[in-house]
Amino acid sequence: METNDVAKGTFQITFTDAFQYVIMAVFYIVVAKTNALSPEDLGYLSVLSFIAHATTLSLFNLPTAITKFVSEKLGKKELQKAASIYKTGTRLLVTLSIMGLAIATLLSTPLSQYFWGTTEYSILIILSCLEAFFINLITSYKSGLSALGLFGKMALSTIVYIVISRGIAIGLALLDFGILGVVIGYVIGSFVGAIAAISFVRGKFPNPENKFPAKPLILFSFPLFLSSLFSFIISQVDVVIIASMTSDYGIVGVYSIAVKSLLALNIVWLPIMITIFPLISSKFGLQKPESVSNVVKMASRYLSFTTIPCCLMLVVIAPTALEVFYGPQYVSGASALAILAFSTILLSFYTLLTTVLTAIGKTNYVLRINIISAFSSVALLIGLVPLFDLIGAASSRLIAYTLSLIVTLYITRKFLKIKLDNVALWKSTVASVMTIPFLFLLEYTLKEFSAIQVLVVEILIAGLIYLASLYLLKALNRKDFDLLRQSFPKFFSKFIDIFQKVMQRE
Repeated sequence: METNDVAKGTFQITFTDAFQYVIMAVFYIVVAKTNALSPEDLGYLSVLSFIAHATTLSLFNLPTAITKFVSEKLGKKELQKAASIYKTGTRLLVTLSIMGLAIATLLSTPLSQYFWGTTEYSILIILSCLEAFFINLITSYKSGLSALGLFGKMALSTIVYIVISRGIAIGLALLDFGILGVVIGYVIGSFVGAIAAISFVRGKFPNPENKFPAKPLILFSFPLFLSSLFSFIISQVDVVIIASMTSDYGIVGVYSIAVKSLLALNIVWLPIMITIFPLISSKFGLQKPESVSNVVKMASRYLSFTTIPCCLMLVVIAPTALEVFYGPQYVSGASALAILAFSTILLSFYTLLTTVLTAIGKTNYVLRINIISAFSSVALLIGLVPLFDLIGAASSRLIAYTLSLIVTLYITRKFLKIKLDNVALWKSTVASVMTIPFLFLLEYTLKEFSAIQVLVVEILIAGLIYLASLYLLKALNRKDFDLLRQSFPKFFSKFIDIFQKVMQRE
């Protein structure tokens, strides 16, 4: 796998994520706009989602270990060893997933009693955990596809899951099946997605001649599991604390909508993390630290030119965006969404650095970083939520991500000569900031127009100002457009050529 594979893989996963988040957004828009689910129902659903996500931790981060070890062996052309690792890892993953489902089923009754004061929601918890079990299977088999660089197949298995699950969920919600119908849709979609992922990877590895021991995979992944546990706390515990401390599931529903809205930003930065991980593992396995540094610099350049402008734009237009997509009853979450959008910039760069540490095997350091972040996040939530509700919860994430980024940057530079693309970073920041005054002006001068008209105008104006600023700053170079050509299908090459002639000033 080389840089052009990263470009192609990033495009495939970005397209998939965009499609996935559009479908998810359509789900939330439909159920919110039609009142098929009330804000309180969405609050209940967010708690069920928390429990389901907790169940996925039963994977112990073994898919990451499988991708790393298999990628290294494939990079060395050791196909038999790669197949042996993959077989051992997937068997272990399936066993752990079954155990996780069994434990979650046993805990369903006390969990229902804790959150809702009744046991009648235990069946919803069991169904949510069954969905998590099938998602575990999807993740397990996608680890092999990732190691092989088959990002298109990874993408397709995700599309199958998301389309079927959300499609059925919307239909049953509109037929007044409520939360039960939504969860049933999720289960059916995840089951079909798991079947697809298994079929895509079948036959891609030869039958291994020798058995690979599970111990190296466990030793590598266990610190990552603990790290993921604390990352899970950082990213999910705010919903539980709001629910526990306020018992107001309407507020929980509004906050969960703000958090779900951030999924659109994941389209921008998350795909490249997935595609560079096996590449860094392969380069490090071949003892090419300089190549690793080049990959990181390239990734940081990508993040600078995409994540920063998208996040800063959402900071300003958060009220309009919430009103357009979910309705005026959710605009109260605009301040929280603005804070969360800004924190996403920090999260993307933090994730880049932890991806590097994971790929080079420094998982214990990732664990230490996440422990610090998790404890600080929980302490901040407990202190801020009673005083500031949603804004307090969002601010706790911002502070935790800031601390995580500072610590991670310091640690990463102890092992590799990591250099972020500082030129791209400052030029993109300047270009993005240039859009903010115009967006504020539009927010307050176009009040007589409908929210959707204002949103469209804001996006178009902000995009034009950002591109014009990049042009004036001479921010883009030939390599940027070369990567675009590698990423997109050949059909787009002529449009990229035109774009290059307009934007490049070298």
